Formats: sequence, C-alpha cells, structure tokens
Amino acid sequence: MSIITWIIVIAIILFVLFIIFSSFAIIHTGEVGIVERLGVYVRSLQPGLHVVVPILYRITQVVNLKQIPMQINEQEVITKDNVVVRVSETLKYHITDVDAFVYKNKDSVESMIQDTRAQLRGIIGNMDLNEVLNGTETINHSLFEQLGDITAGYGLNVDRVNIDSIEVDQDIQESMNKLLRASREKEANIMEADGLKQAAIAKAEGLKQANILESEGKKQTQILEAQGRAESQRLLAQASRDQIDFINEALKENAPVYLQYRNIEAMEALANSDTNTVVMPSQAIDSLGQLPAVKNLLKDKKD
Repeated sequence: MSIITWIIVIAIILFVLFIIFSSFAIIHTGEVGIVERLGVYVRSLQPGLHVVVPILYRITQVVNLKQIPMQINEQEVITKDNVVVRVSETLKYHITDVDAFVYKNKDSVESMIQDTRAQLRGIIGNMDLNEVLNGTETINHSLFEQLGDITAGYGLNVDRVNIDSIEVDQDIQESMNKLLRASREKEANIMEADGLKQAAIAKAEGLKQANILESEGKKQTQILEAQGRAESQRLLAQASRDQIDFINEALKENAPVYLQYRNIEAMEALANSDTNTVVMPSQAIDSLGQLPAVKNLLKDKKD
C-alpha cells in the first residue's frame, strides 16, 4: 500500500475512534446535562454514564444544581436623608428549573444580580442613615423576601442574602463619631447623676429606717418599763391586800384576846406612870379576869 493509502486509513481509524469516544458522556452528581439535536432541546441527562450519538446530538451545557455563593460588587446607595452609603453584599442561590434557567433567560444570573441591586436601592432609599447602619438584619430580610418572588422566573432561587458592610464618607463618619461620643458622654453623665441620686435615696432610706428602729426601740423600752412598774405596783397592792386579809382573818378568830392584850398594855403604861388612882370601866375589869394570869392573881388575892 502506498503512503497516501496509509494516511487515509489512519485518518479513518482516528475519526472512528473520535466518534466512539465522543459518544460517551459522564454527568457528575449535582449536575444536569442539556442535550440538543440540531439546536433543539431534547432531554436532560441525569448523573451517570450516557451514550450520545455524535453530530446529530450534542451536550450543549452542563448545569450545576449545587448551591452557589456569589459576591456582588459594591454599590453606592442614597438613604432617605440624602446620605450616600457604600454597600457590599453576598448571596447564595441554586438552580431550580433548568429549562427556565437555560432557555427562558439569556443570562439568569446577571438578571438576578441586577434585580438584587435595584431592590437594595429601593429598600435603603426608604430608610434613614441610622436605620440603615443599625438595621442590616431588616435589610437582609426584606431583600430576601423580594428576591424570592422575582428570581423564580429565572429558574433559580436565592437561599440567603447577607449585607457584608455599609460604609459612609469620611466626613460623615467623623460627624457620627462626634455625635456618638457626645451621646456616650451624655449617657455617662446621666448614669453618674442617677447613681448619686440612688445613693442619696439609699442613704436617706437608711437614716429613716434607723430613726424608725430607734423610735421603735425607745417605745418598746418605755412599754416594758411601764409594764414593769405596773406589775410591781400590782404585786405590792396584792401583798398589802394579802396582809390585810391575813390580819382580818386573825382578828375574826382572836379579837377578844387581842383586845385584852391591848388593855393589859394600857394598864402597864398607866402603872408605870405617876398616877396613883386609875378609874376603869367595869367591863375592862371583868375582861381582865378572863386572862389566865390575872385570874390566878385575883384568886390568890381573894383567898
């Protein structure tokens, strides 16, 4: 065979091998292959090994169904109070409808980015600077809800939106720092004054409680002293009453003897005096006779 013949044979073999190897396609997990026949969508290839007839059929695109993170370029937005802020954000999305993603939109991802920037301008444009700086969570939530309805037509879904940073011009930042320092100094002064006020109130309350306790103590002392004096007087009165009751009881039983004893004492006093004559009632003389000693004396005298 001539050299030209060998070249033709080798070319045919290589072409056949190319056709054979190009007929096999491997689709990885999390991906979908788009198969077209002469420019017309035919079917989607799921993960695995597939045989595609070359020339007539062609895998035009492999679509990744995994979640994809994306950094959106920083943009300038004007707030409600006409302050320019620079916002940087990121989002995560995944493709939900392959047909809509590939054939119904020229560039679904770029459309999503444009809508995200437009919605962000609308949200921040209705907020003051302080609300923007302190409301990143609110902005994220509002932006996420609005993008959910818009991006559904692009065949994809936004899973998460996050504001990375919000920056303002240097002069605005300096003004904000001054205002923040003044506010902090004001709060510190208020807290210090409130602390002094609370300390004064606590001190006054302490003195008040001390005075109340001292007054209560004096009152209790006076009550106890009065109760002690009353109890002492009651005991003295009770003792006097018991003594009088005892004497009365004794007089009830020994009244005649007592009177006789008092008569003898009176006679003894008269006898010791300088008087020579004593006149006594007969009842007194008769009562003396009832005493044993006097009775014996009178009996001896009679005898």
